[in-house]
Amino acid sequence: MSNPSSLILKRTVSSETFTELRRLWSATANLTGQEVLLVTEVSLPKSKKVKAINSQEEGEPEKFSILVGSMFHALLIGKREQKNPNYQIQISFDTEVVKDYLTELSQQDNNYYKLDENLQHYLSTKLPNNLGYLNQFIQKIINILTQQENSQYHLPLVAEPLKNILHYQAEQQRILNQVKIQIDRHLDLLEIVQMTIEQVRSLLELDRLVIYQMDVRLESTNFDNISTKLIDTVTYESRAAEDIPSILYFHDETCFSRSTKCRDKYRQGSSLAVNDIEQYPEFSSCLKSLMRRLQIRAKLVTPILVQNELWGFIIAHQCFAPRQWNNTQIKFMGQIAEYLAIAIYQNQSYQQLQKQKEQLEEQVKTRAQQLKDALIAAQAANQSKHEFIGNMSHELRTPLTCVIGLSGTLLHWSLAAERLALPLEKQQKYLKTIHDSGKHLLSLINNIIEFSEVESGKFLLNITEFSLQDLARSVLQIVREEAHKQQINLNLYFQVNPKEDKFCADRQRLQEILINLLSNGIKFTPAGGKTTLRIWRENHQVIFEVEDTGIGISQQQLPLLFETFQQLEHPLQRNYGGTGLGLALTKQLIELHGGTIEVESAVGQGSIFTVCLPSQTIIKPKSEQEINYTQEALNDKKTIILVSQQEENSTIICQLLTAAEYQVVWLIDPSTAIDQIQLLEPQLVILDRDLSELDIINVSQKLQKLKLAKAIKLILFSFQITEKEWQYFSSIGIDDYLLQSMHPNNLLEKIDTMIKQEAY
Repeated sequence: MSNPSSLILKRTVSSETFTELRRLWSATANLTGQEVLLVTEVSLPKSKKVKAINSQEEGEPEKFSILVGSMFHALLIGKREQKNPNYQIQISFDTEVVKDYLTELSQQDNNYYKLDENLQHYLSTKLPNNLGYLNQFIQKIINILTQQENSQYHLPLVAEPLKNILHYQAEQQRILNQVKIQIDRHLDLLEIVQMTIEQVRSLLELDRLVIYQMDVRLESTNFDNISTKLIDTVTYESRAAEDIPSILYFHDETCFSRSTKCRDKYRQGSSLAVNDIEQYPEFSSCLKSLMRRLQIRAKLVTPILVQNELWGFIIAHQCFAPRQWNNTQIKFMGQIAEYLAIAIYQNQSYQQLQKQKEQLEEQVKTRAQQLKDALIAAQAANQSKHEFIGNMSHELRTPLTCVIGLSGTLLHWSLAAERLALPLEKQQKYLKTIHDSGKHLLSLINNIIEFSEVESGKFLLNITEFSLQDLARSVLQIVREEAHKQQINLNLYFQVNPKEDKFCADRQRLQEILINLLSNGIKFTPAGGKTTLRIWRENHQVIFEVEDTGIGISQQQLPLLFETFQQLEHPLQRNYGGTGLGLALTKQLIELHGGTIEVESAVGQGSIFTVCLPSQTIIKPKSEQEINYTQEALNDKKTIILVSQQEENSTIICQLLTAAEYQVVWLIDPSTAIDQIQLLEPQLVILDRDLSELDIINVSQKLQKLKLAKAIKLILFSFQITEKEWQYFSSIGIDDYLLQSMHPNNLLEKIDTMIKQEAY
């Protein structure tokens, strides 16, 4: 096939044949339902005499008929030979050829395009892929040309070029249709691309056709570290023969330019056609050298745009000789790039959908597991509640039964003393049992109340300095009777230097912690076993270790050890008493000191509880000599405004500050705070965290806008506050914060320090 992509046919025909062709052009324009415009030399304004293009002064001007339609464009040019009735004709269906011819005509007559306002619209409109009308039109041309009576025009000479055009157009359409079908079937992207470039390369008779993809993710492993970078590389390739070198996965970062100007050009859909790289001046020496090394003599580069983003290129190569790329080939490559862009976008969407599906499935699994865990936790909490009620019923009923029964016996005996004698020893025994049962009930109730206070944050530590040795002796003295009763050996290993014997903490709570741990060790150790208390110092903290040789705790039960209301034995098989609050309260008291508790245990071998407590800071009241303020400054600093809607918290703070000789103004309505601040000009304004966030922000913003004689500090009063929360409140103008769990001395000391800083 001789250049089948050419859409220009040149022939010499008789005047009758030329007339028939002109009639065909005219008849096609008049077809019903066809949006086709016909332009001829007769259509030109009569006032203008247009010379024929390429015509000489002698002879008849060339005649032309131009069809500009929505389905195809067709150009017919006829020039009569001198002293010869025949015409030399040219036929073309190429839009660019039609445009070029019209441009040359317009250069002779600037009003030429006024023949029809729709002319440019049709020429700029993208033609559809349906070639039915064009095929019929070409077939009619073939019929006219082959009906010439002159024997020198044989059918093959006349019809073969046009048939080649038809075949070429049909092949293009077949490839495009096949790509579309594969896209509709959602076939694999690799299969679609490889099939497409194979068939396009074959149709265009190319040496090599490749897909050059941009921003391909490349992962490399180096010493167990995985690094990722993006490269531009050839990802698909089709070659005409094995002797043509492969450039699959080739990438180069030296010669190729990725400038913004170049990207913008390709993003607009422009192609690059190079007929001969040796004659192309815009290539650098580096790029020409690279083309030679890759055996590229001519190339056609067409961008692939996916969602208006440059994804890559489809590049045609002629390896051994130059090649003249025509408009039809460039247009066809553009269509292929558009179809591939659709396939790529569809693949990307599918991959993204799959990823979202996997993420959603993972989220569903995670959420299902969370719901399952929450259900188990709720069931466990419900079970714990029932067990706690059962435990409490047992723990309370036993001493109450003793109290009621024995007191009833004593009451009955006192009423019938004359008739019934009760020995003094029994009376004393009954009274002692009643007394012990009452103490046990009081202990249970105190544990519950204390645990509730600690958990709600209303519990404050009373920090004092005391002797660790005295504490240890006191604790052992309290539990010694119980250990003797259970036949448990009680030991103490005190390894603290006498110079470091003093320790700062809440002595009463620390004693309670040690008593709970020792009592547990004694309770769960069989007769003849031992329980040991060890105490030593490490830097600024003291270590308390309680070891027993008791029944031990299984690894499965260890996580439940410090949970509220947990009993590690089955309630129906309980051999030991208790509400399940002891260790939970112990852990909270330790954490209130800023310490930690750990446990090691083995079933049948015993347990070791290790408590680490840091030394606390004692707040000493300032003497009068340390306060060097004038009476005026003293009166000025005494005013504090408290904004709170919580009566209980506010009452405690007001009583505390009033006892410390501060003048406290308690405001319930935050909207009145600013007016009172302007009037009283206090030193501090305390905002309760229970106020709405909007109220806190409003007070802070309005206070910052006030032009007062002195700065006023904003303090937040909160149950607890995280570092992230404090960063937020600090950013909106809060200067400091106070915690509800602070000891009164610590709270007053902090307020006094802030006021002193403000005074200076």
